Amino acid sequence: MTAHGLRGAQGFTGRSLPFRVRRWALWELPGRVVLAYVLTIDALAVVATGFAFSSSPVGVGNLLPFMVLMTCSLVYTEMSRPIERIRERYAATPHIDLNSVWMFAAVVLLHPGLAAVVISTSYFYRWTRVQHNPLHRRMFSTAAAIVAAILADWFLVSTGGHAFAEVWPHDLGTFLRLVGAGAIFLVSNTILITLAVFGTTPEVRLREAMGTPADYALESATIALGIVLAWALVDWPVALLLILGITLVLHRSVLIRQLRDQARADAKTGLLNASSWAEAAAVELSRPRRPGGTTSVLMLDLDHFKLVNDRHGHLVGDSVLRAVADTLRAELRAGDLVGRFGGEEFVVLLPDTSRFDALAIAERIRCRVAATTVSVAAGDPHKVGVTVSIGVAAHPRDAGTLDGLIKVTDKALYQAKTAGRNRTVGYDKHEPTVVREDVA
Repeated sequence: MTAHGLRGAQGFTGRSLPFRVRRWALWELPGRVVLAYVLTIDALAVVATGFAFSSSPVGVGNLLPFMVLMTCSLVYTEMSRPIERIRERYAATPHIDLNSVWMFAAVVLLHPGLAAVVISTSYFYRWTRVQHNPLHRRMFSTAAAIVAAILADWFLVSTGGHAFAEVWPHDLGTFLRLVGAGAIFLVSNTILITLAVFGTTPEVRLREAMGTPADYALESATIALGIVLAWALVDWPVALLLILGITLVLHRSVLIRQLRDQARADAKTGLLNASSWAEAAAVELSRPRRPGGTTSVLMLDLDHFKLVNDRHGHLVGDSVLRAVADTLRAELRAGDLVGRFGGEEFVVLLPDTSRFDALAIAERIRCRVAATTVSVAAGDPHKVGVTVSIGVAAHPRDAGTLDGLIKVTDKALYQAKTAGRNRTVGYDKHEPTVVREDVA
């Protein structure tokens, strides 16, 4: 896992060393607490590695697997360069990589100091060959992985020894120890990276600083391959070729999924874009419903959003759009379809939701949006917010097709705008339902 979301410009010049040190992007991290956290993890990784080398000698039997894993890491980085360059270009935070295959195999097989060398080499070789993002990000990702590796090694030692090839029997107990060590490696690395991303991006909520379940399933799969690789290097080294091929195929499939998700998502908010929402909504409406079942649609438009862009700039406007998108995610169910319809408009499909319930949900969202603010600039106490007008319609009561449903919902939205904005209107061809309560 890579701390892809740590902020800061690159900040290197051709001047003297003290000047360049002062210009490091590391010092631009927001707040002393965040800077202290990053430096502490970096220092802890260095101290733990030095202590590992000084406290126990490196066995001669470690040298061959060390060289094999180092070579695998470098060769794999070269083979996967085209894939990884595209992945990092489009990555959200955090970025899940596949180097845990080699790193966790090093944790299992090697002296902890040598495992730290494998991890450092893997990260920094990829930094030189794939993408030159700010150096402090790569350093922190490396340090977090080393600390996680030290914790996993401690677990292995405390539960029965570490010399995999010489001491451990190949039984269920060994398997459970390795799985436990893998879980510690994954969880501790995730916590360290997530805290860093969350601390350096104040507008991102903790849930968004974390990866998705699919990301952690991928990370777990690479750790599992690392266990298989370690076992193969002990018992059947030629299987290394199969593992290398499997990892490349897995890497390519991850890229395809990432590009597919990228094509479906709105770039500014991460919600479904208009075409993807319409496609998913059409599928949802075509599903058989129980007698009397209702599906509702909300259409939302931010009030006077142009003034936000004109007064504070488009970057602040984009932050407002993301904040509204976050509110929608928080207020809606996992099965609801949420999309950005264009500009400052959003659209929501609520399966199995009556018109009455949809009006209540819309009103709850309206109040939450009205209470949401974003900072104009880092360290500036001034904040800006918006209100939202919402139109509501129900299928099949108000329209029998998706296009018809969108049209009548848009009419209700227009009525909300003309009635004074910051209110919810339910479509009715005779007399629309207007809902507006005082915002708490």
